[in-house]
Amino acid sequence: MTKNAASRPPLPDDEARARIKSDLGTNLFVEAGAGSGKTTALVDRLVALISTGTAKVDEIAAVTFTRKAAAELRERFQTQVELTLNEHREVEVQDDLIVGRLVNALDDIDRAFIGTIHSFCARLLRERPIDVGLDPGFEELRVEEREELRRRFWDSYLERLTRDCDPRLEKLSEAKVSPVSLYGMFKVLVDNDDVVFPTATSGLPPASELATVRKELESIVSTGWELMDEKPHEDGWDDLQKLIRKLHFEREVTGWKETTDVISAVALLCKKGPRGHKVVQKRWRDKALAKALCERVDKFGVGDTPAHSLVSRWLGYRYCLAIDLGRAAVTEFAAHRMRIGKLDFQDLLELTGRLLRENPQVRRYLGDRYRCIFVDEFQDTDPLQAEIVFLLASDPPEDSSGDMGVDWWFANPRPGSLFVVGDPKQSIYRFRRADIQFYRLVKERFGEFGEVLRLSTNFRSRPAIGELVNQVFSDPDFFPAEATDSQAAFERLDTIPPKGDVPCEGVFVYDVDPERTRLEDVAADDGLRIASWIRERVDAGQRNPGDFLILTRLPDQLIEYTQALESHGLPVSVTGARIGVGGEIEELKALIQCMIDPTNPVRVVAVLTGLFFGLDYEKFTQHSLGGGTFDVMRPGSEGNEDVLSALRRLHGWWRRSVSEPADIFLGTVTSELGLLPYAAAEELGTLRAGALLYVLDSVRAAALAGDASLPGALAAVQAALDQQRAEAPLEPGRPDAVRLMNLHQAKGLQGKVVLLAQPTSSANPRRPKIHTTRSRDDGAKGYMRVTDDRTGRDLARPENWFEYEALEKDFSRDEYVRLLYVAVTRAEEELVISRWPRKNRSRSPWAPLETWLENNAVALSLEPRTASERDTLSFSTEEAGSEVKLASSDLSRRAVPTFLHQTVTSLTKEELSRSGSLTDSDPRDASRSLTKSMKEPTTSPSEFRGYSWGSAVHAALAYTAESDSDKTPQGIFRNLLVEHGRPLDEHGEPTELRELIGLVKAVQSSSLWSRAKTAKRMLTEISFALPGLSDGGPDQEHDSESESGPGRTRRQLDLFGQELSRDEEKQVRSRQGYGYPAADIAEEENTPVSVLEGVIDLAFRERGGWVVADYKTDVGTDPDFTAREAAYRRQVDLYAEAWAQLTGEPVKERILFFTAQDRIEQW
Repeated sequence: MTKNAASRPPLPDDEARARIKSDLGTNLFVEAGAGSGKTTALVDRLVALISTGTAKVDEIAAVTFTRKAAAELRERFQTQVELTLNEHREVEVQDDLIVGRLVNALDDIDRAFIGTIHSFCARLLRERPIDVGLDPGFEELRVEEREELRRRFWDSYLERLTRDCDPRLEKLSEAKVSPVSLYGMFKVLVDNDDVVFPTATSGLPPASELATVRKELESIVSTGWELMDEKPHEDGWDDLQKLIRKLHFEREVTGWKETTDVISAVALLCKKGPRGHKVVQKRWRDKALAKALCERVDKFGVGDTPAHSLVSRWLGYRYCLAIDLGRAAVTEFAAHRMRIGKLDFQDLLELTGRLLRENPQVRRYLGDRYRCIFVDEFQDTDPLQAEIVFLLASDPPEDSSGDMGVDWWFANPRPGSLFVVGDPKQSIYRFRRADIQFYRLVKERFGEFGEVLRLSTNFRSRPAIGELVNQVFSDPDFFPAEATDSQAAFERLDTIPPKGDVPCEGVFVYDVDPERTRLEDVAADDGLRIASWIRERVDAGQRNPGDFLILTRLPDQLIEYTQALESHGLPVSVTGARIGVGGEIEELKALIQCMIDPTNPVRVVAVLTGLFFGLDYEKFTQHSLGGGTFDVMRPGSEGNEDVLSALRRLHGWWRRSVSEPADIFLGTVTSELGLLPYAAAEELGTLRAGALLYVLDSVRAAALAGDASLPGALAAVQAALDQQRAEAPLEPGRPDAVRLMNLHQAKGLQGKVVLLAQPTSSANPRRPKIHTTRSRDDGAKGYMRVTDDRTGRDLARPENWFEYEALEKDFSRDEYVRLLYVAVTRAEEELVISRWPRKNRSRSPWAPLETWLENNAVALSLEPRTASERDTLSFSTEEAGSEVKLASSDLSRRAVPTFLHQTVTSLTKEELSRSGSLTDSDPRDASRSLTKSMKEPTTSPSEFRGYSWGSAVHAALAYTAESDSDKTPQGIFRNLLVEHGRPLDEHGEPTELRELIGLVKAVQSSSLWSRAKTAKRMLTEISFALPGLSDGGPDQEHDSESESGPGRTRRQLDLFGQELSRDEEKQVRSRQGYGYPAADIAEEENTPVSVLEGVIDLAFRERGGWVVADYKTDVGTDPDFTAREAAYRRQVDLYAEAWAQLTGEPVKERILFFTAQDRIEQW
């Protein structure tokens, strides 16, 4: 027991927490309430597994809901391992076995898998792709890529069916359904590929039933037409008049000759109810007759009427046709993704499930590898995840082989292999396939092979917030005492907040009072009140901006709140707002379109009139009348000068766009235009600048994925704009900013002060489009209504859809209760709730809390205070021109290099060129050495083998020097020769392998090698960069003892100790004969500092100083060798001088080793 545990009173769930850490042989399902420390419990069990030796770190897989949660879990896991290790080391009698396990865990911490279920599945599939027929090089689709791929496939699929005259399209056409309008249905089917959508065989209604309904419809239309004026009322037609006019027009045109025409007409008047049609009586000729007509229409089509039944059968018939087409498309789309090797998240889950289901050997292998599986936030994960973890945690039958047809429902996980954490009261992602009904089924299964534990103690919230939860949510209308199919059971929240004083705590309410009731106006008023209040508290020193978390029910009005916060100078981090709130992204999109089609005058003018150039149409007229054109490829020389200047700039961009990748081109143009600072300086600057960076990153991702074209960039920009809820903060993770997001984004978050804003979004759930149900016996079944994306009207639905709709509404209503629970339990110290004035409070999403708030909450008066106006800069034309010139001059001055980049090789090569020993056309140039050349084999007349041979020799010597083995690494040498492109024989073996081995052995037998191996310290292939050191030219002796030597640096570094002080540096330099003050003089004169780079082949330290050696592979028989040898000596002198300054220690000896000549020169 820890000191903290010993000093605090017992908790209601102490026994459960103890079992999590100690009962490692039992599969546990932990229901952890909000703020109950579930992550701590999970980490405690992870560390217990390691310290007891139950599992090794690489046998653990922890699956989280988000990448952010995975990063936090990994960090906390490592921290807890370190703390536990320190505790065991501090005890008097140390358990070496436990300490060893923990040390090994820290060493191998990265071998534990901690990440999302999708990344886990991707890892498993990359190990065994062939077992599921998958391309080993498959790619995971990004969200924007997934939508683009779906749309492209659907369009091409319909084109192919049309070309092939597919009978399914013909039937849909007869049923008056456009296949194009079924794209929404196709997306739902793709997202629910594991769900069966049953269809009952349903034909067209009988003629007798149709005749009766048609007769009444004809009468209604005729009566309504007679009651309407020829011209509309001054206020326009009312809704019923519009329907009558539409029906009259269709009857006049088509005559309702086809059965489908009649039923489509009837459907226009049919409603489920209970509310029927409405008329504005003053817009009709006779008010009484208009009212009677409305009642007649309601009796005809509202509720359970023959007409409504007819339409239901008709939509059911359409539903069968639509689902039949959709199923075939989903099957082909899945095969298409497999064929091109591009998988979405759902594919990863489904293929991993198939891999484990159909391959018992793979399942057994992976089960042995991941012996302990942890699942976090189980209440909001995909049902396919349960199948994967159950199969992975359990063993296949001993005699199983091939496709087992495994029913994972009855798989029994190995003892202690599965640990699941969830909270059904926080299940809020049903629209993402999370299913509380399925959660309950899995929980029941754990009762068969494991145990269910509960954590109820809340360490997050203050008592007042706990009282709100316990008193409000214990009502059976919120959480019942026993769980149902659609709702979790109530669990008391026992709050034990952290000790210590807080500035303020409790539950508070305030009223909004907008002048107008439009949603945008209410949000603006609410945002202004919140921003003023936060600004006041921050200025008073009571809170920091990072203490505040603002939650809205929906993301629609986040922009208004962001504007209010920014106007008060508060840093804000927004999650869930739409991309493209400013015009700069649209302007960038227009520029890309212009670059793609540079001769299109419409595209060109769109850019010229936009943000980047701002030209007006008067100048365009002058340009056109002056003989100018709007052609970016050929700007011409005639026309308006301003337009010509802009066209020339566009022409320059176009020339770059055809030669550079799109991401490079757009990044350069964005920088050239100053688009990022422009966006950041405007209203909503952080949001706009973050969105711009997000778009550029999307283009970069598309380029890295293989499409660096401008059309690819345009598609990436459009996909980013289509991501209405993308997260694109300018400064991700900024800790001192007010956090603003819609409620669904707040999963796992908390704040000292939580504000529940936006009292305008209705608490009523939207009409559902899909209902799914899961059971052990029947599996997953789904039912949906197919709607028109433009009008929202039902195109098709199951005949008994309204039964499923009622069930789904129950699920939605119960999920809304859970959303309220999540909202309330985010607060640590203060919970502040906005509300309407009394008469409108039922409209608020927080209305269910109203009764408790009225009796218990503290009322606040948040007054909206208008922020001060933004600072503006006013320049005259002359002042602006002067500032531009000044800025240009400053940029030019700053563009002058402050350092010169040189290499030891280049300096020596220049001297050789000046002496005539090396021509400018000689290609042998490298930073490792000057030529590294050697005589070719006897079959070749050339005396030089070039850079590749020298590089191979140096690499072989470096490897041998670092190796402790006495054996010749023949395989390594062979790979080095192949890597450097040396000649191969007919069998693919390097022809110079024996020669290289012999050369290395000759070096090993030399006195230099013996000295190096027995030295106190030996280093090989040492790359360095040193400022302030340069070659003094051909007339200057490079003698390290010369006071005029070139080595001068501002500061001297000791690579193996501390940085030298100025006095110590002077002493060292004086001892080595270097002059000190020259660098100071050069700096005062603004002379660019020279940065020297090089690679020292060998350096070792003996008594009295360092020895620096360089290998050369020259044969030495050519006439230029004498000049090169002198340059080589100068090169080694530079190496020695650089090494002395880097280490702060003297270099006592310099060595040139000519390997081909077996000759050593030393001085």
